[in-house]
Amino acid sequence: MFSVHGQWHIDIAPPTVFVNLVGAFNSEGVTALVQEARLRWQDYQPGELHCAVVNLSEFEMTTADSIAALKAYCKDMELRGYRQIDYIGIDALTRKFICELWTDSDIKVQLYLDVAAYLSQHPSYRGAAPWLV
Repeated sequence: MFSVHGQWHIDIAPPTVFVNLVGAFNSEGVTALVQEARLRWQDYQPGELHCAVVNLSEFEMTTADSIAALKAYCKDMELRGYRQIDYIGIDALTRKFICELWTDSDIKVQLYLDVAAYLSQHPSYRGAAPWLV
């Protein structure tokens, strides 16, 4: 077994969950992230949280063996009533991966180049998470 690689921080301000991902994630890192997110969800009824904002500006990569855990996590989000996910810090490779990840979902996915682009469209979220400045 390997140690967890990757760092994350989750902030919740219903109806929105803010997630900041930093570094390279291995399977153990993705599994730990998913476990913490599911634990944090337990404080809310299904449908109470229906938007997510994920900052990938400092995200480096993930391993192929973690894709199954990510797909299961995405399915959980759909079952809990999420309707929209915004991704920040998108490059060409990340765009391709995210589009494949959500291809069979009804969740609306929006992609933003950086935090400034996101805040220009969602100024009320400025300061909602430490990285949204």
